[in-house]
Amino acid sequence: MKAQAALLPFALLAFGVSLPVFVWVAGHAANAHWMGAAFGAFAVGWGAFYAVVNWLKTDAATDLRRRARVQVMAGLVWALTVAGLAAFAHFAGPVRETLLLLILAAAMVCVVFTATWLPSLLIVAPVAVAGPLIALFLDPADQPTARLALSAAALGLALALVVNRILRRQYALAAERERLLAERAAQAEAARRFARVKSDLVDSLSDELRDGLTGVAHVLAAAARGRAAPTRQQIGVALDAVNELLTIVGEAPAAAPADEPARRLRILTVEADPLTAATLRASLEQLGHQVVHTPKAARAVELARICDLDLAVCGDLAAIVPLRALPGGAGETPVVAIVGSEAGEAEAALAQGADALVRRPLAIPAVARAIADALSATPAANDRQVA
Repeated sequence: MKAQAALLPFALLAFGVSLPVFVWVAGHAANAHWMGAAFGAFAVGWGAFYAVVNWLKTDAATDLRRRARVQVMAGLVWALTVAGLAAFAHFAGPVRETLLLLILAAAMVCVVFTATWLPSLLIVAPVAVAGPLIALFLDPADQPTARLALSAAALGLALALVVNRILRRQYALAAERERLLAERAAQAEAARRFARVKSDLVDSLSDELRDGLTGVAHVLAAAARGRAAPTRQQIGVALDAVNELLTIVGEAPAAAPADEPARRLRILTVEADPLTAATLRASLEQLGHQVVHTPKAARAVELARICDLDLAVCGDLAAIVPLRALPGGAGETPVVAIVGSEAGEAEAALAQGADALVRRPLAIPAVARAIADALSATPAANDRQVA
């Protein structure tokens, strides 16, 4: 119907050219007064056409079934008007043939208007051309003209079918274009939504990482400001913060092996120097171990015999040989020897059976490394080096 409305200027041109000729010829008809009354049908047809054009602007025109019915009915109004004019022209006397040919031309205008939709073309076009053709064939004297008119009408209908096929292809291309535009718009909207979600996710991850790193920095700064080494609590808090950061970035923190020396050990310390003994005890307790101390080698041997020990740290190298001489599992207790800077002292400790060495003055990292070397089931390649 929108295509028909677009043809309105051409319809006005056709009627503007042919209507004066039709009126002039109808003025010579034998029933000119009836032909004048037939022009009222034209007025009704034009009124119905303008009503339909205005109806297209309302919301009711969105119903496709109703639009189809209205289009067919509007076409039938013009077809019936043409049929009425053909009936009056049949009794027009000498100008009968001329009027019927003009009315057939008006019927072909109806065919042009209905060519935009195939069902309307198949319904309205035969009704429109039937009136003038039947009237021409009713008079035996007009048979040659009637056959020419029939041929022209058939040619016009064939051209209308060709135009309808072209228009239907154009409609299909337009519908495909609308579908592609809608799909592209949906994809663009999805891309915008994804970019917005990605931006929000990046902002959230940035906040989480910044908060986690700030917490780790605070813990490490507090540990750095203190005179003593970091406590287990501070190290644990920092480790928890790091594990949370690893979880945020999608990497699960590795679980600590069950046999690592992070477990609480029962350690015997043998050291005669009170300052070194106190430093050693503080270091071991800060690492989370349980300490049994004695300054004498003989007492250390007795304690090793009656206690279930995990490790012995000997500052008195004279205690190493008696400890190794104990029967059973007590003699297999790992031993860490505390040595000075002399190379001969380290070699003597290793010769007496020490599993690992740590030099004076003692430091927590060195003590922890020596304990790990001594407890290792398979000694490392550098287990004979001094921690």
